[in-house]
Amino acid sequence: MNTVKEIVLALLWAVTLWRLPAAVRVPRQRALWTAFASIAAASTLGEPGVVDHVDQLAGVHNLSTLGKNLLGIVGSAAILDFVVAIARPRALPRARRALTVLATVSMTAMSVLFALTPRPSEVSDFYQANVGSLAGTAYCMVFTGCLGIAMTVATWLFWAYSRHAGAAWLRTGLRLLGAGTALGALYSLLRTALMLLGFLHPGVINAPATTVADAVENAAISLIIVGSSLPAVGVLWRSVRDWWALRRIQPLWAELTSAVPDIVLDARSRLTPRVRLHRTVIEIRDAVLVLSSYVPEHVRRQAEHTAGLSGVQGDRRTALSEAIWLRTACAAKLDGADIVGESERQATASATMALDFDAEVARLLILSEAYHSPAARTHAKEQA
Repeated sequence: MNTVKEIVLALLWAVTLWRLPAAVRVPRQRALWTAFASIAAASTLGEPGVVDHVDQLAGVHNLSTLGKNLLGIVGSAAILDFVVAIARPRALPRARRALTVLATVSMTAMSVLFALTPRPSEVSDFYQANVGSLAGTAYCMVFTGCLGIAMTVATWLFWAYSRHAGAAWLRTGLRLLGAGTALGALYSLLRTALMLLGFLHPGVINAPATTVADAVENAAISLIIVGSSLPAVGVLWRSVRDWWALRRIQPLWAELTSAVPDIVLDARSRLTPRVRLHRTVIEIRDAVLVLSSYVPEHVRRQAEHTAGLSGVQGDRRTALSEAIWLRTACAAKLDGADIVGESERQATASATMALDFDAEVARLLILSEAYHSPAARTHAKEQA
Protein backbone atom coordinates (compact mmCIF):
# COMPACT_ATOMS: atom_id res chain seq x y z
CA MET A 1 0.00 0.00 0.00
CA ASN A 2 2.87 2.37 0.78
CA THR A 3 4.26 1.82 -2.73
CA VAL A 4 0.88 2.66 -4.26
CA LYS A 5 0.66 5.82 -2.18
CA GLU A 6 4.15 6.88 -3.24
CA ILE A 7 3.30 6.34 -6.93
CA VAL A 8 0.05 8.31 -6.61
CA LEU A 9 1.86 11.11 -4.76
CA ALA A 10 4.57 11.30 -7.43
CA LEU A 11 1.93 11.47 -10.16
CA LEU A 12 0.05 14.20 -8.30
CA TRP A 13 3.11 16.44 -8.07
CA ALA A 14 4.09 15.67 -11.67
CA VAL A 15 0.65 16.73 -12.94
CA THR A 16 0.67 19.79 -10.66
CA LEU A 17 4.00 20.98 -12.08
CA TRP A 18 2.97 20.08 -15.63
CA ARG A 19 -0.22 22.15 -15.40
CA LEU A 20 1.37 25.16 -13.70
CA PRO A 21 2.31 27.05 -16.94
CA ALA A 22 -1.22 26.59 -18.31
CA ALA A 23 -2.71 27.81 -15.02
CA VAL A 24 -0.58 30.96 -15.20
CA ARG A 25 -1.60 31.68 -18.80
CA VAL A 26 -5.24 30.56 -18.84
CA PRO A 27 -7.57 31.61 -15.98
CA ARG A 28 -10.02 28.75 -16.58
CA GLN A 29 -7.22 26.21 -15.95
CA ARG A 30 -6.48 27.56 -12.48
CA ALA A 31 -9.28 25.69 -10.70
CA LEU A 32 -8.01 22.33 -11.95
CA TRP A 33 -4.43 23.25 -11.03
CA THR A 34 -5.62 24.32 -7.56
CA ALA A 35 -7.35 20.96 -7.18
CA PHE A 36 -4.19 19.02 -8.02
CA ALA A 37 -1.93 21.26 -5.95
CA SER A 38 -4.25 20.92 -2.94
CA ILE A 39 -4.61 17.15 -3.25
CA ALA A 40 -0.85 16.77 -3.77
CA ALA A 41 -0.11 18.90 -0.69
CA ALA A 42 -2.73 17.00 1.32
CA SER A 43 -1.27 13.65 0.31
CA THR A 44 2.20 14.90 1.22
CA LEU A 45 0.95 15.88 4.67
CA GLY A 46 -0.23 12.30 5.07
CA GLU A 47 3.28 10.88 4.65
CA PRO A 48 4.66 9.58 8.00
CA GLY A 49 7.93 11.53 7.83
CA VAL A 50 6.13 14.76 7.00
CA VAL A 51 3.51 14.14 9.69
CA ASP A 52 6.14 13.78 12.41
CA HIS A 53 8.06 16.84 11.28
CA VAL A 54 5.01 19.13 11.01
CA ASP A 55 3.47 18.04 14.30
CA GLN A 56 6.74 18.27 16.22
CA LEU A 57 7.52 21.67 14.74
CA ALA A 58 4.06 23.01 15.61
CA GLY A 59 3.90 21.27 18.95
CA VAL A 60 0.31 20.16 18.23
CA HIS A 61 -0.61 16.50 18.06
CA ASN A 62 -1.96 15.46 14.62
CA LEU A 63 -2.05 19.02 13.30
CA SER A 64 -1.00 17.55 9.95
CA THR A 65 -4.31 15.65 9.83
CA LEU A 66 -6.25 18.91 10.11
CA GLY A 67 -4.07 20.49 7.42
CA LYS A 68 -4.52 17.48 5.17
CA ASN A 69 -8.29 17.53 5.51
CA LEU A 70 -8.57 21.30 5.04
CA LEU A 71 -6.58 20.99 1.83
CA GLY A 72 -8.88 18.14 0.83
CA ILE A 73 -11.86 20.50 1.15
CA VAL A 74 -10.07 23.09 -1.00
CA GLY A 75 -9.23 20.44 -3.61
CA SER A 76 -12.77 19.04 -3.80
CA ALA A 77 -14.23 22.56 -4.09
CA ALA A 78 -11.74 23.35 -6.88
CA ILE A 79 -12.71 20.20 -8.81
CA LEU A 80 -16.36 21.17 -8.54
CA ASP A 81 -15.52 24.73 -9.63
CA PHE A 82 -13.70 23.31 -12.66
CA VAL A 83 -16.53 21.05 -13.80
CA VAL A 84 -19.17 23.77 -13.29
CA ALA A 85 -17.05 26.11 -15.42
CA ILE A 86 -17.04 23.68 -18.36
CA ALA A 87 -20.50 22.12 -17.95
CA ARG A 88 -22.59 25.01 -16.58
CA PRO A 89 -20.62 28.22 -17.23
CA ARG A 90 -23.65 30.46 -16.69
CA ALA A 91 -24.12 29.05 -13.21
CA LEU A 92 -20.45 29.56 -12.25
CA PRO A 93 -20.83 32.84 -10.25
CA ARG A 94 -23.68 31.40 -8.18
CA ALA A 95 -21.89 28.07 -7.78
CA ARG A 96 -18.71 29.78 -6.60
CA ARG A 97 -20.61 31.68 -3.92
CA ALA A 98 -22.20 28.45 -2.71
CA LEU A 99 -18.85 26.65 -2.77
CA THR A 100 -17.19 29.45 -0.82
CA VAL A 101 -19.89 29.30 1.86
CA LEU A 102 -19.81 25.50 2.07
CA ALA A 103 -16.01 25.34 2.24
CA THR A 104 -15.75 28.18 4.77
CA VAL A 105 -18.39 26.74 7.09
CA SER A 106 -16.94 23.23 6.82
CA MET A 107 -13.34 24.31 7.41
CA THR A 108 -14.34 26.48 10.37
CA ALA A 109 -16.38 23.67 11.93
CA MET A 110 -13.54 21.20 11.38
CA SER A 111 -11.05 23.52 13.06
CA VAL A 112 -13.32 23.93 16.10
CA LEU A 113 -14.08 20.21 16.36
CA PHE A 114 -10.39 19.35 15.95
CA ALA A 115 -9.59 21.62 18.91
CA LEU A 116 -12.34 19.92 20.98
CA THR A 117 -11.15 16.41 20.13
CA PRO A 118 -8.95 14.91 22.89
CA ARG A 119 -5.42 14.42 21.54
CA PRO A 120 -3.24 13.41 24.49
CA SER A 121 -0.59 11.94 22.19
CA GLU A 122 0.44 11.65 18.55
CA VAL A 123 -1.37 8.84 16.71
CA SER A 124 -0.71 7.33 13.29
CA ASP A 125 -4.43 7.14 12.35
CA PHE A 126 -6.45 10.07 13.67
CA TYR A 127 -9.80 8.58 12.65
CA GLN A 128 -9.10 5.14 14.09
CA ALA A 129 -7.86 6.68 17.34
CA ASN A 130 -11.01 8.77 17.75
CA VAL A 131 -13.61 6.12 16.93
CA GLY A 132 -16.26 6.51 19.65
CA SER A 133 -15.34 10.14 20.38
CA LEU A 134 -18.22 12.57 19.88
CA ALA A 135 -16.01 15.46 18.74
CA GLY A 136 -13.83 13.16 16.61
CA THR A 137 -16.87 11.58 14.95
CA ALA A 138 -18.43 15.00 14.30
CA TYR A 139 -15.13 16.17 12.78
CA CYS A 140 -15.18 13.23 10.40
CA MET A 141 -18.86 13.80 9.54
CA VAL A 142 -18.19 17.40 8.54
CA PHE A 143 -15.18 16.49 6.41
CA THR A 144 -16.69 13.49 4.66
CA GLY A 145 -20.04 15.25 4.28
CA CYS A 146 -18.52 18.23 2.48
CA LEU A 147 -16.32 15.93 0.38
CA GLY A 148 -19.26 13.68 -0.47
CA ILE A 149 -21.48 16.55 -1.60
CA ALA A 150 -18.75 18.01 -3.83
CA MET A 151 -17.82 14.62 -5.36
CA THR A 152 -21.44 13.60 -5.97
CA VAL A 153 -22.31 16.84 -7.78
CA ALA A 154 -19.05 16.70 -9.74
CA THR A 155 -19.80 13.12 -10.83
CA TRP A 156 -23.22 14.12 -12.12
CA LEU A 157 -21.82 17.12 -14.04
CA PHE A 158 -18.85 15.20 -15.52
CA TRP A 159 -21.06 12.40 -16.84
CA ALA A 160 -23.75 14.78 -18.07
CA TYR A 161 -21.26 16.94 -19.96
CA SER A 162 -19.40 13.92 -21.40
CA ARG A 163 -22.48 13.09 -23.49
CA HIS A 164 -22.10 16.38 -25.34
CA ALA A 165 -18.31 16.30 -25.77
CA GLY A 166 -17.29 16.05 -29.41
CA ALA A 167 -13.71 14.75 -29.28
CA ALA A 168 -13.26 11.13 -28.18
CA TRP A 169 -10.28 12.05 -25.97
CA LEU A 170 -12.32 14.68 -24.13
CA ARG A 171 -15.33 12.40 -23.77
CA THR A 172 -13.24 9.57 -22.33
CA GLY A 173 -11.37 11.95 -20.04
CA LEU A 174 -14.61 13.39 -18.65
CA ARG A 175 -15.98 9.92 -17.99
CA LEU A 176 -12.83 8.89 -16.17
CA LEU A 177 -13.03 12.09 -14.14
CA GLY A 178 -16.63 11.21 -13.35
CA ALA A 179 -15.57 7.71 -12.30
CA GLY A 180 -12.85 9.21 -10.09
CA THR A 181 -15.20 11.62 -8.36
CA ALA A 182 -17.74 8.79 -7.96
CA LEU A 183 -15.09 6.82 -6.10
CA GLY A 184 -14.38 9.97 -4.09
CA ALA A 185 -18.05 10.05 -3.09
CA LEU A 186 -17.83 6.34 -2.23
CA TYR A 187 -14.75 7.01 -0.10
CA SER A 188 -16.58 9.71 1.86
CA LEU A 189 -19.53 7.32 2.33
CA LEU A 190 -17.23 4.54 3.57
CA ARG A 191 -15.45 6.85 6.00
CA THR A 192 -18.77 8.15 7.29
CA ALA A 193 -20.13 4.63 7.76
CA LEU A 194 -16.97 3.46 9.54
CA MET A 195 -16.98 6.39 11.97
CA LEU A 196 -20.69 6.06 12.72
CA LEU A 197 -20.39 2.31 13.20
CA GLY A 198 -17.42 2.81 15.50
CA PHE A 199 -19.28 5.46 17.46
CA LEU A 200 -22.34 3.25 17.95
CA HIS A 201 -20.41 0.00 18.40
CA PRO A 202 -16.89 0.67 19.75
CA GLY A 203 -14.32 -1.93 18.82
CA VAL A 204 -16.09 -3.09 15.64
CA ILE A 205 -13.86 -1.21 13.18
CA ASN A 206 -10.67 -3.02 12.24
CA ALA A 207 -7.61 -2.34 10.07
CA PRO A 208 -8.86 -4.14 6.90
CA ALA A 209 -11.90 -1.84 6.74
CA THR A 210 -9.64 1.22 6.91
CA THR A 211 -7.37 -0.32 4.26
CA VAL A 212 -10.33 -0.69 1.89
CA ALA A 213 -11.25 2.97 2.38
CA ASP A 214 -7.65 4.02 1.67
CA ALA A 215 -7.60 1.86 -1.48
CA VAL A 216 -10.79 3.54 -2.73
CA GLU A 217 -9.23 6.96 -2.06
CA ASN A 218 -6.08 6.08 -4.05
CA ALA A 219 -8.17 4.69 -6.91
CA ALA A 220 -10.26 7.88 -6.98
CA ILE A 221 -7.16 10.10 -7.15
CA SER A 222 -5.61 7.90 -9.86
CA LEU A 223 -8.71 8.09 -12.07
CA ILE A 224 -8.88 11.86 -11.62
CA ILE A 225 -5.22 12.14 -12.67
CA VAL A 226 -5.72 9.98 -15.77
CA GLY A 227 -9.06 11.57 -16.67
CA SER A 228 -7.72 15.12 -16.47
CA SER A 229 -4.61 14.21 -18.47
CA LEU A 230 -6.31 12.37 -21.35
CA PRO A 231 -7.69 15.48 -23.12
CA ALA A 232 -4.24 17.11 -22.92
CA VAL A 233 -2.64 13.95 -24.33
CA GLY A 234 -5.26 13.97 -27.08
CA VAL A 235 -4.42 17.57 -27.97
CA LEU A 236 -0.70 16.71 -28.01
CA TRP A 237 -1.30 13.67 -30.22
CA ARG A 238 -3.41 15.74 -32.61
CA SER A 239 -0.65 18.37 -32.75
CA VAL A 240 1.88 15.68 -33.66
CA ARG A 241 -0.44 14.35 -36.37
CA ASP A 242 -1.06 17.87 -37.69
CA TRP A 243 2.67 18.59 -37.77
CA TRP A 244 3.31 15.33 -39.62
CA ALA A 245 0.54 16.06 -42.14
CA LEU A 246 1.85 19.60 -42.58
CA ARG A 247 5.33 18.31 -43.37
CA ARG A 248 3.90 15.85 -45.89
CA ILE A 249 1.82 18.38 -47.86
CA GLN A 250 4.28 21.27 -47.60
CA PRO A 251 6.08 20.33 -50.85
CA LEU A 252 2.75 20.36 -52.72
CA TRP A 253 1.92 23.74 -51.21
CA ALA A 254 5.32 25.11 -52.28
CA GLU A 255 4.86 23.93 -55.88
CA LEU A 256 1.33 25.27 -56.28
CA THR A 257 1.88 28.61 -54.55
CA SER A 258 4.95 29.26 -56.66
CA ALA A 259 2.53 29.47 -59.59
CA VAL A 260 -0.19 31.30 -57.61
CA PRO A 261 1.70 33.33 -54.97
CA ASP A 262 -1.07 35.87 -54.40
CA ILE A 263 -3.25 33.35 -52.49
CA VAL A 264 -0.66 32.97 -49.69
CA LEU A 265 -1.68 34.63 -46.44
CA ASP A 266 0.65 36.48 -44.07
CA ALA A 267 3.41 34.97 -41.88
CA ARG A 268 2.50 31.88 -39.86
CA SER A 269 5.59 31.13 -37.74
CA ARG A 270 3.81 31.61 -34.36
CA LEU A 271 0.68 29.67 -35.24
CA THR A 272 -0.13 26.27 -33.77
CA PRO A 273 0.29 23.19 -36.01
CA ARG A 274 -3.50 22.89 -36.27
CA VAL A 275 -3.98 26.45 -37.47
CA ARG A 276 -0.98 26.21 -39.83
CA LEU A 277 -2.41 23.02 -41.30
CA HIS A 278 -5.80 24.68 -41.78
CA ARG A 279 -4.21 27.60 -43.58
CA THR A 280 -2.03 25.38 -45.72
CA VAL A 281 -5.02 23.27 -46.76
CA ILE A 282 -7.03 26.40 -47.59
CA GLU A 283 -4.16 27.86 -49.63
CA ILE A 284 -3.64 24.60 -51.54
CA ARG A 285 -7.36 24.43 -52.26
CA ASP A 286 -7.40 28.04 -53.43
CA ALA A 287 -4.40 27.39 -55.65
CA VAL A 288 -6.10 24.33 -57.17
CA LEU A 289 -9.21 26.41 -57.87
CA VAL A 290 -7.15 29.06 -59.65
CA LEU A 291 -5.04 26.58 -61.60
CA SER A 292 -8.09 24.57 -62.71
CA SER A 293 -8.99 27.53 -64.94
CA TYR A 294 -5.78 26.99 -66.93
CA VAL A 295 -6.51 23.37 -67.91
CA PRO A 296 -8.56 22.57 -71.05
CA GLU A 297 -11.01 19.69 -70.83
CA HIS A 298 -9.00 17.48 -73.20
CA VAL A 299 -5.99 17.78 -70.88
CA ARG A 300 -8.11 16.54 -67.97
CA ARG A 301 -9.39 13.61 -70.02
CA GLN A 302 -5.88 12.71 -71.06
CA ALA A 303 -4.73 12.88 -67.43
CA GLU A 304 -7.56 10.53 -66.42
CA HIS A 305 -6.65 8.14 -69.22
CA THR A 306 -2.98 8.18 -68.25
CA ALA A 307 -3.81 7.56 -64.61
CA GLY A 308 -6.01 4.63 -65.62
CA LEU A 309 -3.11 3.07 -67.55
CA SER A 310 -0.80 3.39 -64.54
CA GLY A 311 -2.39 0.47 -62.70
CA VAL A 312 -3.26 2.34 -59.49
CA GLN A 313 -6.85 2.28 -58.30
CA GLY A 314 -9.32 4.23 -56.19
CA ASP A 315 -8.21 7.44 -54.50
CA ARG A 316 -4.63 7.06 -55.73
CA ARG A 317 -5.80 6.89 -59.35
CA THR A 318 -7.90 10.05 -58.86
CA ALA A 319 -4.97 11.77 -57.16
CA LEU A 320 -2.57 10.84 -59.96
CA SER A 321 -4.97 12.22 -62.56
CA GLU A 322 -5.29 15.48 -60.65
CA ALA A 323 -1.53 15.65 -60.08
CA ILE A 324 -0.83 15.32 -63.81
CA TRP A 325 -3.16 18.14 -64.86
CA LEU A 326 -2.03 20.29 -61.91
CA ARG A 327 1.56 20.05 -63.13
CA THR A 328 0.39 21.04 -66.58
CA ALA A 329 -1.62 23.93 -65.13
CA CYS A 330 1.33 25.19 -63.08
CA ALA A 331 3.52 25.24 -66.18
CA ALA A 332 0.83 27.04 -68.19
CA LYS A 333 0.29 29.64 -65.46
CA LEU A 334 4.03 30.31 -65.11
CA ASP A 335 4.31 30.62 -68.92
CA GLY A 336 1.60 33.32 -68.91
CA ALA A 337 -1.16 31.31 -70.58
CA ASP A 338 -4.72 32.59 -70.64
CA ILE A 339 -7.42 31.06 -68.46
CA VAL A 340 -9.78 28.52 -70.02
CA GLY A 341 -12.95 29.50 -68.14
CA GLU A 342 -14.75 29.63 -64.81
CA SER A 343 -17.05 26.62 -65.14
CA GLU A 344 -14.37 24.03 -64.33
CA ARG A 345 -13.14 26.14 -61.45
CA GLN A 346 -16.62 26.28 -59.90
CA ALA A 347 -17.09 22.54 -60.34
CA THR A 348 -13.80 21.86 -58.61
CA ALA A 349 -14.75 24.25 -55.80
CA SER A 350 -18.05 22.53 -55.07
CA ALA A 351 -16.44 19.08 -55.11
CA THR A 352 -13.64 20.15 -52.81
CA MET A 353 -15.81 22.09 -50.37
CA ALA A 354 -18.04 19.05 -49.92
CA LEU A 355 -15.26 17.28 -48.03
CA ASP A 356 -14.75 17.76 -44.31
CA PHE A 357 -11.38 18.95 -43.07
CA ASP A 358 -9.93 15.57 -42.05
CA ALA A 359 -11.04 14.04 -45.35
CA GLU A 360 -9.45 16.95 -47.21
CA VAL A 361 -6.15 16.49 -45.36
CA ALA A 362 -6.19 12.77 -46.20
CA ARG A 363 -6.89 13.60 -49.85
CA LEU A 364 -4.06 16.13 -50.02
CA LEU A 365 -1.61 13.67 -48.48
CA ILE A 366 -2.33 11.28 -51.36
CA LEU A 367 -2.27 14.13 -53.88
CA SER A 368 1.09 15.39 -52.62
CA GLU A 369 2.58 11.93 -52.96
CA ALA A 370 1.13 11.56 -56.47
CA TYR A 371 2.24 15.06 -57.52
CA HIS A 372 5.87 14.25 -56.77
CA SER A 373 5.77 10.74 -58.21
CA PRO A 374 7.82 9.89 -61.33
CA ALA A 375 4.59 9.05 -63.18
CA ALA A 376 3.15 12.55 -62.70
CA ARG A 377 6.41 14.21 -63.68
CA THR A 378 6.78 12.10 -66.82
CA HIS A 379 3.20 12.38 -68.09
CA ALA A 380 2.98 16.09 -67.32
CA LYS A 381 6.05 16.66 -69.52
CA GLU A 382 4.45 14.61 -72.28
CA GLN A 383 1.25 16.67 -72.11
CA ALA A 384 3.24 19.90 -72.17
